[in-house]
Amino acid sequence: MSPGDRRFLRLLLAIVDAGRWLAPPSRRREWRRQWRADLWHEWNWLARRRAGTLGRASLFRRAAGALRHAYWLRLHVRRLEMITQDLRYGWRQIARRPGFAAVAALTLGLGIGANVSMFSFVDRRLREQIPGVEHVERFFSLNGTSRTRTDLNTSYPDFVDLRQRRPSGVEDLLAYTLAPMNMRTDGDPQRVFGEIVSGNYFDVLGVHTPLGRTFLPDEDTAPNRHPVVVLSHNFWQRRFAGDPTIVGRVITLNGRAFTVIGVAPPGFHGTAPYLNIDMWVPMMMQPAVNGSSLTARGNHWLEVLVKVRPGVGRQRAEADLGLIARDLAAADADANQGVVLYELWRAPSFGGVAVTAVMGVQLAVAGAVLLIACANVANLLIANAATRQRETAVRLTLGASRARLVQQLLTESTLLAAMGGVVGIAVAYLMKDVGRLFIPPAPLPIEMTSRFSGAMLMFAIAVTTVTAFVFGLVPAIQASGWSVMSALKESATAVTAAPQRARLRKALVVVQVALSLLLLVSAGLFLRTLAKAQAVDPGFSTRTGLVASIDLQPAGYDAARGSVFQQQLLTRVREIPGVGAATFARRMPLGFGGNANTSISVDGYTPGPNEEVNAYFNVVGSDYLRTMGIGLVAGRDFTDRDAASTPHVLIINETMARRYFGGRDPLGGRVRIGTRALEVVGVARDGKYGSLTEAPRVFMYLPLQQWYRSDAVLIVKTHGDPSPIAQPLHAAVRSLDADVPLFDIRTIAEYLEVGVFLQRMIASILGAFGMLALLLATVGLYGVIAAIASQRTQEIGMRMALGARTIDIVTLIVRQGFSVVGLGVAIGLLAAFSATRLFKGLLVGVSATDTATFAGTTALLVAVALAATYLPARRAAALDPAAALRSE
Repeated sequence: MSPGDRRFLRLLLAIVDAGRWLAPPSRRREWRRQWRADLWHEWNWLARRRAGTLGRASLFRRAAGALRHAYWLRLHVRRLEMITQDLRYGWRQIARRPGFAAVAALTLGLGIGANVSMFSFVDRRLREQIPGVEHVERFFSLNGTSRTRTDLNTSYPDFVDLRQRRPSGVEDLLAYTLAPMNMRTDGDPQRVFGEIVSGNYFDVLGVHTPLGRTFLPDEDTAPNRHPVVVLSHNFWQRRFAGDPTIVGRVITLNGRAFTVIGVAPPGFHGTAPYLNIDMWVPMMMQPAVNGSSLTARGNHWLEVLVKVRPGVGRQRAEADLGLIARDLAAADADANQGVVLYELWRAPSFGGVAVTAVMGVQLAVAGAVLLIACANVANLLIANAATRQRETAVRLTLGASRARLVQQLLTESTLLAAMGGVVGIAVAYLMKDVGRLFIPPAPLPIEMTSRFSGAMLMFAIAVTTVTAFVFGLVPAIQASGWSVMSALKESATAVTAAPQRARLRKALVVVQVALSLLLLVSAGLFLRTLAKAQAVDPGFSTRTGLVASIDLQPAGYDAARGSVFQQQLLTRVREIPGVGAATFARRMPLGFGGNANTSISVDGYTPGPNEEVNAYFNVVGSDYLRTMGIGLVAGRDFTDRDAASTPHVLIINETMARRYFGGRDPLGGRVRIGTRALEVVGVARDGKYGSLTEAPRVFMYLPLQQWYRSDAVLIVKTHGDPSPIAQPLHAAVRSLDADVPLFDIRTIAEYLEVGVFLQRMIASILGAFGMLALLLATVGLYGVIAAIASQRTQEIGMRMALGARTIDIVTLIVRQGFSVVGLGVAIGLLAAFSATRLFKGLLVGVSATDTATFAGTTALLVAVALAATYLPARRAAALDPAAALRSE
């Protein structure tokens, strides 16, 4: 080795020796040894190859890299060591105060658990609209449009034409509709809920059966030729105990033998939202399932989903399909005039924006509860920091930076938040089935459950992280900002009493009181709505009776035989002791399923420009108005004489009479539906048909004998308790045909609960969260007032020594507490006046600014606040004056 080479090597090793001071102390010796050995190894390797100048340049770059590595170690390893030290120290601090940690973790856990639980429902609504299907974001719901509506269903001919002529941006379309069916394997028929689907249904969704197969193209070509069925995994497990030989077995659906060809994968429940579908049958078997026509373009009964190609947006697909729809409408007046595509979360068939808005309100309410919990824990941390002010002062004196102290305190907050997150996940797990409590009394397989998922876990982590900063940052900054000298000299009480810290604690309580009042007012409005809804006149007075569903089509009844069966059944039911009246109806008022409507023309009425003349309607049996207790304004009720062979008649409501007949007498007037001309024989009093909050609408009743339906609701009015009537009803049906079952038997009182289901659900959630918020706010208020009383111990002793009475001391402390409560109440009332207007459309018989509700909830909060302030005030008044004067 030449002298020059030795000097160059010594220079490189000197660089490494100097660079060791950049490395963290715990790693310096090992770092120096490794880098010196590395340079020696590379020097020998280059020397053997006589690398020359290029080799020296490479070695110099290597030495410079050692400096960079030392600096990187200093930044990251030291930071890691600091974090590890902070975690150990923070855990020791928490372990020394288990009561404080338990209260903080439980408080945060309740807030985090409420948010995670609510998020699980919102997540399924927005991200998992069709569970078990990938790339859901490429699916859109298609609805037909007219001049005034954008939520029309689609006829099968329209679906076929749209699919055959689909534009390049649309990958495919599928169609489906809900189909209740009667299934018989052994014993009595069982009611099941399936979907009638287009043959490409599973292929478009990308759903593959783990057992058997899905539908073949040949099974989607000709009606009634391929009676096959695919079972859902849940139904296969529940009804057939997971029998692997189910494929190839024959089951009877609506009186027709169907062959099971496959079982859907677990987790796939169909495309009907919130329903747990049992099975799927191909579209070509629709005539055998419910008897409707596949060829009528004016029969709009299908829900349609559009799957776009990757990169194609909703607007482009909507515009392209709209051109095809307008061409179809130009060729046939029965076709929809246009189409509109909806994202699934806001599609009418998926509940529309209203359901998403309700879920958003629930998530916002849970967020308010979390804010209250954070404010509560922040107050606890401020009080706890006051007891550690000497420790903080010593650390500052010894050279700790303010940023270092903030990091330490935030680490402790993060540990508390992590504990709260664990509690929150446990709370969310316990609440995972809470959705079952809100399932409405409807004859449908409704499923409202949450499930743990990766998104749910990530949301819990995100909420926990944000929570740690929300409740930990401000107390940490304040605690690190104390003056060293004053902190060493002053007591904890004096530090806590510092004006800026007292103001912060009071501000946090003001936020808690305001949010609590907002939630309580909202809950009170919906509780008042439930009470008022019981008194709202739905348009019918019958309250004692039974409602049961019946479907004759599965038993093979045509219109002629079905009408005779219905008349015979009514005759036998009316003879049962205790029965006052009985009738049929297509649907009960205020029930699920929506109201049917149709275009009409009224003799003597001239529509305005672009006016659509249509009316909602119900198909009902004889004696319907008397059975339901609906008043007649004029004319008569339907009778058994209104048969298919007699002139067609109808009954209209008061709103329809005013709108289309003006000052004319509607009795004897003519209303035309399609080619049928109907005579008005009665005018019924207005009522509520779809919901208790709806505005008066045009409505008419059509006689069942002239507008036959195989599926109907049997309504029985009783003189007393309807429960004993259920068994005679079953006997009456079996006496006519043992293959026809009655199902979904409910009392009329139970059925009326459907009308207030949404209000009851919101009231329950708001009430629960409101009471939780009130509890948290009360704890926070109690803590602040207790601290205030502690801060004024010497002052209280002085006042008592000078002759102050107990009532004077109590009044002094309570007055100070109520200054905080009063500000929170004022802010909460202003927020409630603004927020409650957002859901005034859901209120029944109650204004969004109802004085009684605002006054009652405010009085409740003030009463609770009085108790929370009185207890520490009473304890302060019980102090011994001498002991109080001697206290620090």
